[in-house]
Parts: sequence; C-alpha cells; structure tokens
Amino acid sequence: MSRQRLLLLSVAAALAIVVATPPAAAQSPQPVTTVVNGDAAGSTIRFATDGDAVDAHDGEIRRFGDRYYLYGTRYGCGYEWQRPGAPFCGFASYSSTDLVQWRDEGLLFDASTTQWQQRCNGNTYGCYRPHVAFNEATGKYVLWVNSYDIGVGYHVFTSDLPTGPFIEQPFPRLVVTDGIPPGLNNGDHDLFVDGDGTAYLVFTDWRRGGDIVVEKLDPTYRTGTGEYTRLGLTRVEAPSMFERDGRYYLTLSDPNCGYCTTGTSYFTAPTPLGPWTGAPAQDSWQVDGDALRVDGGGIGLSKAGAQWTDYDLTFTTTPLQTASQGGHSYAQAGWVFRASDPGSGYSWLLGNYPHAGATGGNLTKIVWRGGGIASVATVKTPMAIEGGRSYAVRTQVSGNTIRTWVDGVLIDETTDSTYRTGRIGFRESGGSDHESARFDDVKVTAPDGTVLFADDFSGDLAAWDRPTLPPVGNKISNDSCGGQPADVAALPARQGKVYLYQSDLWANGAPNEALARHHWEPLRFRADGSIEPITCGRRYDLPLAGLRDTAGPALPAGTDVTTGDLGFRAFCDVTGRIQRAQTFTAGRDGRLQRVSYTTFRAGHPDGPLVLEVSRLGTDRRPGEPLTRREVPAAGVSWSPSRVAVEVGLDVAAGDRFALVVRSAASRGCYGMAYNDADPYPTGGGGLYSNDGGTTWREETGRDLRIDTTVVAAP
Repeated sequence: MSRQRLLLLSVAAALAIVVATPPAAAQSPQPVTTVVNGDAAGSTIRFATDGDAVDAHDGEIRRFGDRYYLYGTRYGCGYEWQRPGAPFCGFASYSSTDLVQWRDEGLLFDASTTQWQQRCNGNTYGCYRPHVAFNEATGKYVLWVNSYDIGVGYHVFTSDLPTGPFIEQPFPRLVVTDGIPPGLNNGDHDLFVDGDGTAYLVFTDWRRGGDIVVEKLDPTYRTGTGEYTRLGLTRVEAPSMFERDGRYYLTLSDPNCGYCTTGTSYFTAPTPLGPWTGAPAQDSWQVDGDALRVDGGGIGLSKAGAQWTDYDLTFTTTPLQTASQGGHSYAQAGWVFRASDPGSGYSWLLGNYPHAGATGGNLTKIVWRGGGIASVATVKTPMAIEGGRSYAVRTQVSGNTIRTWVDGVLIDETTDSTYRTGRIGFRESGGSDHESARFDDVKVTAPDGTVLFADDFSGDLAAWDRPTLPPVGNKISNDSCGGQPADVAALPARQGKVYLYQSDLWANGAPNEALARHHWEPLRFRADGSIEPITCGRRYDLPLAGLRDTAGPALPAGTDVTTGDLGFRAFCDVTGRIQRAQTFTAGRDGRLQRVSYTTFRAGHPDGPLVLEVSRLGTDRRPGEPLTRREVPAAGVSWSPSRVAVEVGLDVAAGDRFALVVRSAASRGCYGMAYNDADPYPTGGGGLYSNDGGTTWREETGRDLRIDTTVVAAP
C-alpha cells in the first residue's frame, strides 16, 4: 500500500471516528460519544452511514431498547411549504447505537399515496412533527403527527417496530378541539410518557393565539381523555415535556416563529397537569418620569368610560424604535377608543412600519370584533413618524365619524358604525414585536367641554385596567443556537439521565428546508433544579449508558480517496457559466471504478446536472472528459446526497484527475458540500470557474465532498 493511500485512510478514519475508548491513562473503560454540531465557522452537515445528509427535521430523538431513533419530517423530495404542487416527502427515521453513526431506516409509512399527498403536500398547510412512544401495556409503538386537514389536527398510527411500518388508527379526540372543522387549530406537539405509563399530549392551540395545552391520553395512547390543563400563554409553540427528580419541565419556542431563529423558554410543574410556573412576570405598564411607558403587553383600558359616546381623546406619545422578529426596525404607538374590553373597539396605530405604499409614516386602523380583528386599513401620514420623537395626538369620535389629528394636522377621517360607546386605552404589541412607546397628558373631553377623564401620570396607575400579565417562561436561550427548539430527550446515562436539547437550524425560511441542520446539547441543571442557559457549543461529550465501543462504519470495499464526513457545509451556485471541480490523486494501481460527489438542488433548476471525470493537466486544469454522466433535475435530492459517475479506467498510483460539475440550467442551481479545513491536504483540492470552464481558480484549503473507488484491474 502506498504512503499516500495510508495517509488518505488515516485522514478518513480521523474524520469518521467520533466514538472511541479513552486511553488507559484516563482510567475509564467506558466508551465516550461526542456529538459534533460544527466548528469555529459554525454549524455543519450531519451525514448518515449511507453517505447522504440526515434528512429528518422538526422531530425528536428517542431510545428504544439498545438503539437511539431520530424521527423527523423529510424535505429532500422537494417539499415546500404552501407551494402548489410541491410533493409531501413523508416522515423518516434513523437509528444509531451511539448518537453519532446514523443509519437511514426509511419512511415510517408510505406517504406517496393520493390520500397523504392531498393531506400534506404544498397545496395544504402541511404535516409535521412525528413523535413516537412505546406503550408497554399494548406492546405497540404509537406515532402522532400534526396536520391541518381534520379539526383535531393530528393523525395517530401504531406499529410493532419503532421504524414501522405504521398503520393509521381512527382519528383521535381532544377536548379543546372536539367537533370543530379543519383549519389552523392545533400545531406543534410532543408525546410524553410518565414513569407510571400514563401518556400525555402536549400541543399548541392556535385558536387561542399560540397557547399550550396538556391533555392526558387514554391507556392506548391513541386519543385524549378530556382531562387537561392550559398554560395560558400566547405566541409560543414547539413544546417538549420531560421529568427530572420528580419535577416536570416543559420547554418551548418562545416566541413562535416558523422556519426561523427564535428563543427557548421553560416552565415547571409538580405534575404533568400542572400547575405550571415560569419566571416572575414583568408589568408592561410602568410610570416612568411622570409619563406612562408601555412595553408590549397588548391592550390596557381606562376603568371609567363604558358609557362614553362622543368625545375627544388627546394625549402626547413618543413611539420608540424597536426591532421585530421579522427583521424590520420600526416605531409604533397605539391607542384604543370605544372599547368595552381588550377584544373590542378601535385600535389606531401611529408609526413607521414599512407598509407597502406607506413607508416613513402611517396610521394603521384596526377594528376588533369578538376578540379578533374584523378589519385593517393603513393610510400614509403627511409627516414622517420617527422613533424617539414626541407627537400630539387627537382622536375625535362623533356618531359614525372618527377624525384623527397629529400635531394639529388632520391625517384621517373614517366612517364606521361598529361601536358607539366605550373606554379609551393604549396598545403595544409584545412577543416577537417588542413594541414600546411613552404616553402622557391624557384627556377625554365631552362635546360640551366637560372633562370626562384626565391623567398626567404624576401618580399611580389606579385609573387603568392594565393588560393581563400572561405567564412568562424562564428564558434559557434567545436564539436557540440559531434555530428553533424541537425536543428534549431524556436518555439513560451512567449516573442518572442526560437531557439532550435539540433545535432545528432552519435555512432562514428558505422555500425548501432540506438544508436545515441540527444542534444537540445536554442541558445543565443548577442545584435548585433550574436550567442553566444553553451554551451553543461546537461539540459535547455525553456519558450515555449502554454505548457500544465502535470505530465507526468500515469504508466500503475499494475506497481509495475520501474527504470524510465532518466539517462540511452546503452552498449552491453551479449553473450557467459557473462550474466547480475537485481534483484527486489515485492512491494505488487498479481500475478507477467510480467517483461519488455530494450535491443537491435549489430553486428548481431547468437543466440537468453534468458530472465529468478528466485527467488533470500539468497546468492544473481539467483536460478533456474521460467519462460523463448527465443527471436530470428530478434525479437530484434537495438534501445533500451522493451522486456517482461510473469511470471504468485503469489507473496507476499518483495519477491525477478532476471531477468537474456543471449545468446549463438558466434558473436554480446545483450545490456542493464543501470543507475549508483542507480534509484532503495532499492529493487535491477545489477549483472554481465562472466562465464556463475556460479558466480555473484554485480555492486554497477547500475540498468538495467526494469518494473514489479503485478496484483490482481484471
């Protein structure tokens, strides 16, 4: 075997082995598993033992018997949220003995049927969040998935094996959604089994604005019992429940934010049905410098005024610039009039939110009905509205006519007869919006000049019904390590349990989320049982129980060159005149049988992917193709996966080649898995061309993920 061949295999082994027995000096015979999230440059791709990226998202990790199982939603077939015609890819499972080497176990059930495509494809709101529990009493594995095609919002399945096939059971019943029609009712959920075998469904109730409900399930784990509790939250989702030392924990996405970066909070309770408690709530209304400062919280109203009819409301306000979860920085101050409660009346908002056609300054007019928004209209103001600047506001209600002035200028006149009487108040949105404003010198005057109400905020807030303080979670991360929390798995360890926190690192709300990655981290607890902030580290050693001592999967027979599995990221630009290439050197004499390349598609390319193997010239440029493969777009996954080109060429050790990747597509692109830490330092590297292959530029330290096979020549 050549020296170069030994070096390549050593590099491959070093990259692949992340479970090993510590040296004797460590005085520990137990194997150690290391979960790798990324490196100094950030998160990296996690590959399965078949060489393809793990394509399982918004799911969970469970341990059944002596194996770990990763469940999740697949995206690689091309699923896109609410893109008409996008296929539903189904739910996948992977298994492992060490949380490192993951074997693709396939789909939990056949999702290609007409029925499941109609339930879950891009024409719908989709299907997500596979969660599996084992029912010892029945001997069945029970799967719950979230959907929006039925009122209850979930489908339930059973199987004799943790990997399926799962068979659908009758629709479950949950007391809070019993008998309602399909729609945006219930969302992300978790399936929790207590130590006594009792199961609970923890789920998001969108009809209550993103509250969390815990309902006890019947002994089959297939339907609810009607025994439940609410946490009384809003704008949260993705709950996960676990138990530790007799205390129950519930982590969740706080606030909710689909396919983006958000925070993680938690609550605790003495029983699964509560009472659940979080952090001390902070009052959103505070007297600050003889003025009222409102930081989120929703709507607060004057105690007086239920029978007020026509009046002038005047005040000064200072909208404060803030940054919303959606990335817009804006300032907005809201006031309320003719309201009997926070779900009625009129809410007028003065601000600079970048509404189309009304940037720089606008008045947004909201009419409430039955606790929901009946109508919204936005008009541009004649003046700019700036964060930190004070404005004198006057709103006059007279019969069906509503007039509004800012700094003495009439900016709007509206005719509306929905409400004739009611109180006044102020409104700032909390949650992901973080709106805030200051208000002062509030006065309500009747048409005859009688002052009905006045407050200069030099005292307390006794004249106001402030917003109800919702429960607040204990925040352990503001960004969930660049993603959204998915699950916490309670896994057996050598001393007690490891509670493995998992978050989905979404691809910034991309149309297709097949490139989403995972962050896995063990939670750390203080002496009082509280959870320490998540640290978002690159890697973690886990003292798990029952690990197998393994050096990872053996390289396939004939493997000659491999760039390994760790440290790779995804990037897409191969289309038109942009081409990529990876050079490599044969490590031994024989027949170069094939070259495998990791790629994916994005943006719906309209041309095939072309792979060519060439000899590398003395000028370090690819020569004429020796072999070529054309792969139609439909043959390339949206998740990083191997595509091979057959070569069948006799080679000698030291021969140099290039794999060239190109496409004539005019839209979309084909991607690569690349590593800038030079995992293949001696035999080759990445090349780049932006002129259709006429000239090539070497990319220092960069390697594209490839594998080559050289077998004995016949």
